[in-house]
Amino acid sequence: MAVQNNTAYDFSRFEPRRQETAEQPKKNNVIQLPQEQIEKNAKPRLHPLRLLSSLAMIAVILVTLGSLVYGQVQLTELTDSINDTEEKLSESESLYTQLQMKSDALLSIDAVEEYAEQNLGMRKAEKGQVEYVSSAQGDESTVLVSSGEESFLDQIWHWFEQLLG
Repeated sequence: MAVQNNTAYDFSRFEPRRQETAEQPKKNNVIQLPQEQIEKNAKPRLHPLRLLSSLAMIAVILVTLGSLVYGQVQLTELTDSINDTEEKLSESESLYTQLQMKSDALLSIDAVEEYAEQNLGMRKAEKGQVEYVSSAQGDESTVLVSSGEESFLDQIWHWFEQLLG
């Protein structure tokens, strides 16, 4: 028979390792810094002027944001008000159109003639009732009263003519 070689299946690699404490000393990972380095790397103190300027900048930013939000709220309210007013205007224009059409229907020539015949007892004029007037002399106009005095506007006009002429 053949000899079995277990090198392909070396299970010793999966066994827990033993800690060797006596052979290897532990390393000290703590680094000692000189006092100058410690003071240099310490947290810096806040300067009062830097603190005040930072607070002032934060206040300016908050006020700016607040005014932007307030402006947007005002804009939204005004837009809503404009939309409501435009809606009321549209309704009023529609009502006006309806009333105008109703008024036109009531005041039409046919409606007026019917009202005159039924309620007032009137009737249309006949040919015998019509009298024609003619003007044989033509269109003429005459001034009946003439005053010798010039009006105030005529005096101003003559003054401007004298300036320009």
